[in-house]
Amino acid sequence: MNVTLNPELEKRIEDEVNSGRSAGPDEFLNRAVYHYLVARDLGGEYTAEGLDDLGRGDTVDGEDAFRQLRDYSAERRRRGA
Repeated sequence: MNVTLNPELEKRIEDEVNSGRSAGPDEFLNRAVYHYLVARDLGGEYTAEGLDDLGRGDTVDGEDAFRQLRDYSAERRRRGA
């Protein structure tokens, strides 16, 4: 299979490889496509669950959600995770 990427994507892949986060372009693209497919497949499941939550009125206020995320992040930093 041959794939043509636009210059911006090529540069981003090169940056990933140069940073050491990927061994090479092939590894990066294989992982990226895999994660895309998993996220896409899970997205439908999570969207359906989210709609069910909305239907039950089981929601969180936006400010509360961000507060919870900040608290969670702070706790992870304290634990060194």
